[in-house]
Amino acid sequence: MLGLVSCSGQEMASQAAPSLPDAPGSQVSSPQGQLPDGNGSNIAIAYAPADDENAVEQAALLLQQTLGGDLLKINENADETTDFSSYEYVLLGFSAQNSALPQTVQTFLAASDMGARTIFPFVYGQQNDAQAILAAISQLQPGALLGNTPLLFDELTDEQQIVQWAQGLGLLEEDAFVPESGDGNTVATAVVTPDEQQVLYLWEEDNAPAVTEYTVNNGNYSDGPDFRPYITSFPVEQGTEIKGAVLICPGGAFQFRSDQPEGVEVAQALSALGYQSFVVDYRLRPYTQQEGALDLARAVRFVRAHAQEYGIDENDIAVMGFSAGGILSGEMLLNFDGLVNGTALDPDYVPDALDEISADAAACGMIYSFYGRLSVGTADVQLLRSGNLPPTFYCYGTRDPFYSQFLANADAARQAGVEVEELELSDMPHGFGASGGWISTYDTWLSQVFDR
Repeated sequence: MLGLVSCSGQEMASQAAPSLPDAPGSQVSSPQGQLPDGNGSNIAIAYAPADDENAVEQAALLLQQTLGGDLLKINENADETTDFSSYEYVLLGFSAQNSALPQTVQTFLAASDMGARTIFPFVYGQQNDAQAILAAISQLQPGALLGNTPLLFDELTDEQQIVQWAQGLGLLEEDAFVPESGDGNTVATAVVTPDEQQVLYLWEEDNAPAVTEYTVNNGNYSDGPDFRPYITSFPVEQGTEIKGAVLICPGGAFQFRSDQPEGVEVAQALSALGYQSFVVDYRLRPYTQQEGALDLARAVRFVRAHAQEYGIDENDIAVMGFSAGGILSGEMLLNFDGLVNGTALDPDYVPDALDEISADAAACGMIYSFYGRLSVGTADVQLLRSGNLPPTFYCYGTRDPFYSQFLANADAARQAGVEVEELELSDMPHGFGASGGWISTYDTWLSQVFDR
């Protein structure tokens, strides 16, 4: 079984190309098969050095210099399963020819549990195909999310091209969307600027409905106790006909939010098609699925309250989610839509004017997701019927580990009287994000729903 040996930047610099400066980092010692505690980074750069050249190693060091993160060398001699629970993103480097994963990497992937982490491959060699590389990785990590554009490089690739690829992943701290500071930075107080991007808190400070008491992060949670859920807008460009609005909930097993591949990239694609798009950064563990669903309901109310400014009909608002984000959307539609407000969960919550606005949605998008709870789609027809659910679009791949659950959940929804549309992507794994060609089909379907 394979594991990882962590390396500091100074260790690596002695082995890398002379033109590369020393990487930041301190000496780390860790047992094989375990990851170092690191410095709180959510990025792991795991690589398998080739026997005859050090191009992958040099690229790994350059990526660490660009993005930060923990640099981890795949070691063939480890006999413990690798734990990636402290990371959100894994940059996986190796050498390959004709898109064939080396045995070292295959064994490493088979032994590791990356869960819903996002994997970004960087691959050195000749005659490699990006989609074939992603397919090979997903066979061994079917639950992982996959970056849409692997870095395929060879001896002609210069350092700047590698740096540009890393910067384009959207993982740098400065790429993160943060709510505006000062007064008027919440959905209840802001002046809406429909032609400009806005990032707004969903709740007034100290008035978010909650049943979870969270005061100290023991290292197991992605967000600190001071996290406040927020919404980010992606406006339709001037000159493009506005069709309606879509609120997007990224996935991440309720452990983190895969904002880039399942949020930003999807919102940008949909806004280009004429949808006022919004990414919802909802509460994660230790908060419950119900608390996160109230965050989404609040976001829907905000968009509906400003339908005129956004140039949409107030009834043309859809919600959609990826994996856990879809489950969250279903929770909201089943239990927290309409005029149900935070007092249904938290009697200490103080309602405001937005709570007088309906949280109903005209459509739901379940992208490799289902109505239910984490890892368990419901087949309870009576429950689904009681939710008075809107038309629902299911999109999933045939190699997804939850494939059979998607089929059963869609069938149960159909029996419950829900208008169901299913798009099955042949040989597609879990976690494909904005790729796979599904967005054009979703656009056609949603346009028809809004046109009624």
